[in-house]
This record gives sequence, C-alpha cells and structure tokens, in this order.
Amino acid sequence: MRILFVQSPVGRREAPIYPIGLAYLAGALGAHDCMGIDLSLVDSPGEVLRKELSICDPDVVAVSVRNIDDSSYPVTHWYLDSFGEIMEVLSQWKGTVIAGGAGFSIYPERIMKLWPRIDIAMVGEGELALPLLLDHLGGAPHPLWLQNRVARPPRPALEKIQLPDYSIFPASDYPGKGSVGVQTRRGCVFNCAYCTYKSLSGNGFRLRPVEHVVQDILEVGKQGFKSFMFVDSVFDYPRDYFDHLVSALSDIEGIPAWGAWMSESVPPSGLEAMYKAGCRWVDFSPDVITEKGWKLMGKGGSLKKLWPVVREARKIGFTVGINFFSASPGENFIALVQKFLFMARARLFLGWGKTFVNIGTIRLYRGAPLSESLYPGEELFKPVFYRPRGLADLTVRVFQAIRRRRR
Repeated sequence: MRILFVQSPVGRREAPIYPIGLAYLAGALGAHDCMGIDLSLVDSPGEVLRKELSICDPDVVAVSVRNIDDSSYPVTHWYLDSFGEIMEVLSQWKGTVIAGGAGFSIYPERIMKLWPRIDIAMVGEGELALPLLLDHLGGAPHPLWLQNRVARPPRPALEKIQLPDYSIFPASDYPGKGSVGVQTRRGCVFNCAYCTYKSLSGNGFRLRPVEHVVQDILEVGKQGFKSFMFVDSVFDYPRDYFDHLVSALSDIEGIPAWGAWMSESVPPSGLEAMYKAGCRWVDFSPDVITEKGWKLMGKGGSLKKLWPVVREARKIGFTVGINFFSASPGENFIALVQKFLFMARARLFLGWGKTFVNIGTIRLYRGAPLSESLYPGEELFKPVFYRPRGLADLTVRVFQAIRRRRR
C-alpha cells in the first residue's frame, strides 16, 4: 500500500518540531511505500495537502495530532481549528484516514465525533499495530483491539519496534537547536499530578536497547541534523541505564550537539559525563518552589537539590532551562514571587544568555491525577487551567503579555 504520513497543521508560524512519531510508524512499514508531509511548516495546509494527494495517490492517509492546543494561559491557541481544514480536504478524498498522536489519544472519541471523516482512531503506540491494521484493510482478520473504529493496541516492548525512518521528513525543513527528537524510553515511574505520561505510555519505564539509540543518533547525523533532543520525560532514570547510555554516546565520533530533560537529583559526575558526550543544554522541571507544593504535586527527589544542580550545570558549561508553574496545589502568591526571584537570581548570577526560566500555567487534561481529583469524570476537552487567583493572576497576565510582545 501507499501510505501518506501527515503531521497536522498548527494554524500559525511556530518553531518546527520533527514528527518523530510518524517517523517511527514509517520505520515499521518496510513492506509499504511511505511518504511524509509536515503541514505545520506551510502557510496553506489545505491547498498543499490537496496537491500532495493528487501527486502521491495514497491508499491511506495517517494523520498525527501532537497537541490539541498550546496549553498557554491566558491566551490559548486552538490547534484543532487548522486540523478541521485538512479534514475538509480529506472529505473529498476516497481513501482510508487513520488519525493518532499524543493529543489525539487523550480525546479520540470526541475528535472522531467532530470529524467523522476519520475512519480509524489509533490510540497510543502504533508501531506494531499499524502493519496489522493495513493487513486488515487488505482483507486480513479483524484485530481484537479494534472496536467501533477505535484501535487500542497493547503497548509494545521497545526492543521489538523498528528504528524510525527519518528520511521521510527532510532535515533541511527542521533547522534550529534540538528540532529533531530521539527517544530512549516510554512511560514514567514518577507521579507528577498534572502529567498524562502514565495514562498514555504506562506506569513504568520501557527502555530501548542502547544499541538502537546509538543507531538512531548515527542516522540523525547521516540525515544532516546538526543537533537533537532526547524527548524522554526524565533522561537520568534509571541510573544504570543512564550511565550505560551516556558511556555509549561518548564513543560516537562527531556526535551532533544534544540536550535532555533532567531530574534535580542527577549527580555532578553524570552532568560531566553528559557534557563530554556532546550534551550542551539541559532542562529541569521542578514546577514548584515550596516543599508543600512539591509534596502535593507528587514530585520525586528533593527540591533542595534544584539550585545546586542548576549552578553545577552552568559551571560545567551547559545552557540551562528551568520550568515552573504559576500556580499549583499548596502554593500562593508568595510562592509565585519566589519563582520570579529564582528567575532573577539564576539569570543575573549564572549567566543571562545561558540560563532561562519559564513560568507557565497547568493545563488540566483528562487522565492526569490532578484533573481527576479536581474535575472527576469531566472531559476537559476545551482548555481548563489550574490558574492563579487575584493579584497572582494579574501578575501572570502582565508577565505573559510582556513575553508575547517581545516575541
């Protein structure tokens, strides 16, 4: 079969993010003819898709919806408006439409109800399931995990999936630091209250063989990418795997510059090993600033380690990002002020151009523990935020307005 993989449009100009999920699916379909188009990169996605359908003449269009909105408060951008544009184009096309992706997988039935042109919804991970679905479309038996046009296949062991096919989306379309992602694990062992990782990918880490990760990185360099980002929830857990992986990365000659999301508990020796292995930027997500907030948000490790590890990372030479939420359970306006003070301290004393602090707002999605405790049973499809109140809300609005104007 001829398969056209489509990254859905976002409805505005944004920094390009490589569609790694679609690259994994293409890598799983060696027996099929795969093509790719990223509509988030174009100004007229409907027109571009219509032309691509005419040129490629695919049997199946597989569309990925990474996010349904940008999780931004107080001004939220709704990505599904532009998704509707391409669904309108596909309504005039006769082949099979399969939709999936992280954002889609949280709300598959709702999105299918809005756009009945979707023939099959792929919920979760599809590397092993998509080949079986294509066989089914060709006349093979009905997979048991496909019910009422919604596919909910079991999560695969990562050693069983093929390497992603990075060639279907050219590297030249994705300039900039870390625009392409590399994955070393799925699922998460931590319990952050706002997060959907566990509901989407499972309660524990499923680890890719280190040799597969190395092959990925070699291919990333071969395709022409100048840098990459490990897209794992936390890169430095479990520690034995982390040490093994970083050691293997250090043996890759000419490795592109890379970055990763870290826990506050990563030891200085781990940071030093990462830098020697080519890592040049790290991000931390403490989210909260008080011990009470840390506990109520279900964070692991220790908040006391945050400043020392940020300082150590800057000392080694990393560009460092730190991410907070403007409001969270157990924290008030004083905590928000503390976050701004942390921002000022970090940027003034650790390097203005190399230390970045982001203060966002929790977008409540179905499947996250905090969402279930505050809004049990509610869909939360349209944006709902755990937002600050009173003076804290005014402060955040002013802060975000200044950021938007600067951009």
